[in-house]
Amino acid sequence: MGRSWTTPWRRCVSAAVGCCVALAIAGAPALAITWPPQVSVAFDFPPSPLIQGGTAHLVYEILLTNFARVPYVLESIDVKAGVQRFAFAGAVLTSMMRIIGVNGAPALTRRLEAGRTAIVYVTLDFNTTSVPSAALVHTLHLTSSEMGRQALSPEPLAVTQRAPVVVAPPLRGPNWIAGDASHNGPDADHRRTAFLEGGHVWLAQRYAIDWVQYRTINGVQMTWSGPENKNGSYFCYNAPIYSVATGKVIEVMDGIPENVPHGHKLAIDINLSNVGGNHVVVDIGNHRYAFYAHMRPGSVQVRVGDYVSTGHVLGRVGNTGNSTEPHLHMHIVDGPSFLAANGLPYAFVRFTESPSVAMITKPDSQAMTFGRIGPLQPVRDEYPVSNAAVIFP
Repeated sequence: MGRSWTTPWRRCVSAAVGCCVALAIAGAPALAITWPPQVSVAFDFPPSPLIQGGTAHLVYEILLTNFARVPYVLESIDVKAGVQRFAFAGAVLTSMMRIIGVNGAPALTRRLEAGRTAIVYVTLDFNTTSVPSAALVHTLHLTSSEMGRQALSPEPLAVTQRAPVVVAPPLRGPNWIAGDASHNGPDADHRRTAFLEGGHVWLAQRYAIDWVQYRTINGVQMTWSGPENKNGSYFCYNAPIYSVATGKVIEVMDGIPENVPHGHKLAIDINLSNVGGNHVVVDIGNHRYAFYAHMRPGSVQVRVGDYVSTGHVLGRVGNTGNSTEPHLHMHIVDGPSFLAANGLPYAFVRFTESPSVAMITKPDSQAMTFGRIGPLQPVRDEYPVSNAAVIFP
């Protein structure tokens, strides 16, 4: 009958290996085999410019997986963006890197064990308002016990030269804090929240902001005054939430009860559909979707299928879903799912902001206070600095 082509191939390989072993036994000189780094490199999503603090930034992630049987250490990363060069190493690179499936202090390492995957969170800060390159060229420097120091150069990462969508503010008035707006510090919770759905890694919250409101109480900038466990004590509570652009309402949730601020248990068990609490998603066109979360129950004023204009009141600030105190969580993504999508950069047409404000939390407490508020400057067509004090017109 017909001959199998698999068996002879395997026989040849076995014979070749046997030959090598025999040569080694016979005292022939050993042949050194040098493999390229056995680490895969993937880029989660092509970046596009973010305008923040008067200059352009590129925000993206590198996924590394070690396919070898020995650990690798990521020593440094060099990035070329046209004529500009960026280099990350040492403690800075360590703070940018997270090992998947490892929590706490052991995750703060550049050592990638056999079979492990890491995400490296990269932000490139340019000194102009534009990105001077259509592609980013990366060189990763790694070391291992078997191969020593090696360099790895993946395919260039394309830059999407699409300007951020400019939108109106979702809130009005003074004393807002742009909580955890996009930055690359180790405490960047929005920036570093990866979600898997459909076998794909999504970072919907790259540019998410938690908006809270402060007042000065006895010389301290606080988000509440009165009973800490009452939602009505918080200055942003029940503030109207405005649509940042014209569009069509594609998702609405209402009726979720409110959480007790800074309590030890949420009002409901959290799942994919209710993590944002009472919320609204608006299709604002060009594959962009605005997400508004944690609204007060009974306050949502739109239904699925409604068309809204810029400034239309969607609901009011509350404390529902995965939330510890009243605030508005807002971000813009490239798909109708507010979690299984990619976060996109955006900018507000006009506002006033301070430099980043220090956020102070007491040990074993979720209550926030803020440090000194610096001088406020008018800003147009930009995204706010993380934890900046903001005045919206």
